[in-house]
Amino acid sequence: MPKEPSPEFALAVNLNDVAPGGTGISFEADQRVRDALARRFGILEVMRLAGRAKVRPYRKNGLTLDCEFEAEVVQACVVTLEPVAQSIRETFVQRYLPADMIEPESVETDIEVAIDIDAEDAPEAMSGHGIDVGEAVTERLALAIDPYPRKAGAAYTGSREGADDAPEKPENPFAALEKLKKNY
Repeated sequence: MPKEPSPEFALAVNLNDVAPGGTGISFEADQRVRDALARRFGILEVMRLAGRAKVRPYRKNGLTLDCEFEAEVVQACVVTLEPVAQSIRETFVQRYLPADMIEPESVETDIEVAIDIDAEDAPEAMSGHGIDVGEAVTERLALAIDPYPRKAGAAYTGSREGADDAPEKPENPFAALEKLKKNY
């Protein structure tokens, strides 16, 4: 079985280390971590990643992560390939339970499911006896990064790919059969 790669930004919190009223954590990613995250995201640079979190007990053996972070990232413009900076500020709450306490999804496909977009997210499975706050932040940062960064004023002025040199629309393959049908 292949070993899972270790996360770039590991900030493990063990269930047994969380106080009943919660445990506060402040974090700031160092240069090595920011460089590794930039490689993971396929962007030019992560200039800053910092925030704070509170981990508190949830149900019998679970944890709740309340987190907010700020990040500064630099990506290549999709039009000019020039650097584009983006400021990100995110706040999220994620709940965790031991894997054996999370109900598996139903395998039946004929069930109608109503989705409430305002409902809280389902709990995630804990890894071992704790959670990785750094990986949770990394996942949220990945979702917050603009997938198509564009420098202000940059506009694509070329033609659509293949629009000018596209061959004329081929004749309908059934047109030949239609001609044969008319001859009989």
